[in-house]
Parts: sequence; structure tokens; C-alpha cells
Amino acid sequence: MFRIKYCREIAFKLLYEIDVLPLPLPGETEMVPPGQQLLQDHLDFFRGLNNREKQFILTILQKTRENKKSIDQLIADNLIGWKLERLMVVDRNLLRMGIAESYINDQKAIIIDDIVRIAKKYGGEESYKIINAVLDKVLK
Repeated sequence: MFRIKYCREIAFKLLYEIDVLPLPLPGETEMVPPGQQLLQDHLDFFRGLNNREKQFILTILQKTRENKKSIDQLIADNLIGWKLERLMVVDRNLLRMGIAESYINDQKAIIIDDIVRIAKKYGGEESYKIINAVLDKVLK
């Protein structure tokens, strides 16, 4: 069983934590991929992840961190009347995650729908509208 919606939520939570923590993350070395130690540290909290789910989460974290500069530029280029720095941490990381996942998953409409669902759960009242508009422009 592969619970992709659950995995996206976990990836989002970890990206949020990475964004607000100082870098490098505690326990990270060149031998440990970005986010892997953080995921290991949280395994008790995120119970029941199978290897495929763990790998998906790590891939999202890695793609987001590897391509952060270009992803942030894509987001900034598609924000109308906003600056990337003004976005809430939740919104910024959901946008990054959605774009990063599109590098490995061609089901763009499903990615957008799920990122918008997470935005409604964790973001501000209007977050999902901004996220939907930006992802729609960038991913289509």
C-alpha cells in the first residue's frame, strides 16, 4: 500500500521544519541525504511508513533542496503583486514541494489538488487560492 497523500503531508511538515531551522540540519553530513536524518528522527511520530513511502518523502525533500534556487525563482516569477519573502512559510513550502514533485511525477493536476488540500488544512484562509494559481501557471 502506498499512501501518497499521507506522504505529501509528511514531506510538507519536514520541509516546513527544515525551512525554519538553521542549516545544516543536526546530524546531516555529506553521507546523509538532506532530510534523511530528520525523517529518521521523526519515525516514531510518523508511524507505519513502508520503504516506498520513506523513499518518496526523501525524494521530495531532496528535489526541493537541490532545486530550491530555481524553484524559488519560478515561484517569484509567477507571483503577481507579491514577493516570495512575503509568503507564509506554509505557502512557500507547499509551492516548493509541488514544483519539486512535478520533476518526478507527471500527474500535475493530482499534485495541484493535493497541495491545495494541504493548504486548506494548514495554511491561511486564502492560502489555497494563491497556491492553486501559482502551481497552475508553473505546472501546466
